[in-house]
Amino acid sequence: MTTWQSDIYGEREPLAGDLARGAYISIARVILVSVVSMGIYWVYWMYRTWKQYRDHTIDMAAETGDVHHPVWHGLTQAVPVYGWFRYHAHIRQYKELMAERGVPDTLNLGLLTTVVVSNGIVALIAGGMRNPALPNETVVAAGNFLTIATVIVSIVVLCVMQTNLNRYWASVDGRLMQSARFGKGEVVCIVLGAVFWLAIIGGIVAGAVWE
Repeated sequence: MTTWQSDIYGEREPLAGDLARGAYISIARVILVSVVSMGIYWVYWMYRTWKQYRDHTIDMAAETGDVHHPVWHGLTQAVPVYGWFRYHAHIRQYKELMAERGVPDTLNLGLLTTVVVSNGIVALIAGGMRNPALPNETVVAAGNFLTIATVIVSIVVLCVMQTNLNRYWASVDGRLMQSARFGKGEVVCIVLGAVFWLAIIGGIVAGAVWE
């Protein structure tokens, strides 16, 4: 499935993209970047792992004519409803890869999709509640805490998915268990997340001061 080439030492290594640098992303890294970025990492993770999928299945895609667009795939997560369908497709494709290789998985499509959809709806509601123009400070505070809760849920889901992906890469080739490089997108996620965290903390502090 993977396209290979010889490296400068005459050994075989994956040809395309991230796979040449390893595909392993530690759970600690997922949690840390997700927390600091306040959940924005979800979008980048969808892009990054879809790019890995595209590069890994490049031979099969050439035969079937399938085209994968990692950037657009990641950005769909910012689109309500449609993004949920793309999430389901994302997990389904990896689950099929694992089934083909006989790798055990814990990717329950129905349960994970239900959790993601429910979490997305709560996040939308929480966003409306956090409107500083609302006169009820209790509602704003509740919105802030709900937002944090949705971030926690998204981190749990990411950890479940990445654990399965890491198991798959290990079954393909141990060399793919090298850590994927820390991308510029992750830096952007962290910077944006820091801004959002400051906004939420500022809102909570302001509410406490005015009480």
